[in-house]
Amino acid sequence: MKTRWSNDLWFIDILTILLIVVITFFPSNIARVILGLPLILFFPGYTLIAALFPRKESLGGVERVALSFGLSIAVVPLIGLILNYTPWGIRLYPILISLMVFTVAMSGVAYYRRRRLSPQERFGVSFNIKMPSWKGQSMADKVLSVVLVVAILGAIGALGYVIATPKVGEKFTEFYILGLQGKAEGYSKGLRLGEKGEVILGIVNHEQEEMNYQVKVSMDDVEERVKIWLKDENGGVTSIANNAINIEGLTHEEKWERRLLFEPLQRGENQKLEFLLFSPKLRESHHICSQLNSGNFVDMEISEVEGKGKIILDNNSSIPYSYRLEIWQQGAIQRQVSFTVAGGEKLEREVEFSSGESIFQLYENDRLALKDSGAELSLLLWMDVS
Repeated sequence: MKTRWSNDLWFIDILTILLIVVITFFPSNIARVILGLPLILFFPGYTLIAALFPRKESLGGVERVALSFGLSIAVVPLIGLILNYTPWGIRLYPILISLMVFTVAMSGVAYYRRRRLSPQERFGVSFNIKMPSWKGQSMADKVLSVVLVVAILGAIGALGYVIATPKVGEKFTEFYILGLQGKAEGYSKGLRLGEKGEVILGIVNHEQEEMNYQVKVSMDDVEERVKIWLKDENGGVTSIANNAINIEGLTHEEKWERRLLFEPLQRGENQKLEFLLFSPKLRESHHICSQLNSGNFVDMEISEVEGKGKIILDNNSSIPYSYRLEIWQQGAIQRQVSFTVAGGEKLEREVEFSSGESIFQLYENDRLALKDSGAELSLLLWMDVS
């Protein structure tokens, strides 16, 4: 029995809209994965091919399927690249809406172009259903057919298992400060007494669970030497008591980002403005991923129970930087490691130390750039106040 189906575009549009509904109201549902894979890997390319080649003679079925996968893999990164230069950024809902708009728009173009052709010329999905017959087949063909069916069922079962029991990803928290242009540059490093500086403060939860955080701000380790405010999207300013910002109920992959105003309360050169991140959930093994004031990236993976860790430093500049990692235990330096990273290069170093609660301090060109004690992550800005 041969069947020709011409509602393929409507079917794809309905599935795309259904995916957005599922993600909005049921964020942890398996249907999210089942619908999300074709939305990314097949639907954009298929609708684009349908818009470019509305005639059924233009391309064969195999070519359409192959090009649909290939064009989807090409289109989705381009949409992400465009989103990266917009105020919305590469986030879940902007990506979903952009893919939906592209898919529905290409479906509309394809539908319009097909309507201009005669029914015999239009492309449609054809199904040729024919019941298999064992008559006339050799024993080898029968065995191969059974093996193929078992292999397909096994692959479907394995895919279902992977979807139902996804592997837990790496657990860590992003903590960063950016300049007003949203980049790791353009910080307020020189102020007059009474003048306010401004940075973008951000936290992203990758801990695979809901987290509560607290951020404290101090100047030269004294909270009373600086005042801070948070600015909302409408430009309103809220004063923060005790320089402590509480962020509660941040879900996995959720991002918290605000503009923060600060005012130093005393003059001085080379003052240290410190942003401390606290969380009540201590981790025996934790991951630190941060961008330093120089623009270089540091990635540290530490296990205080095993007494070992790994540090990766990525020098984005053209000049070499020297680093010194100090590991403190019970108020004294237990281990110290020094190294230099050439311009444009990446260094990876294994570190061993005595197991137990430790404080890790990373110096960049003899200036403290990062401090971590498991439950506390520190970001620093150095500035002159005249």
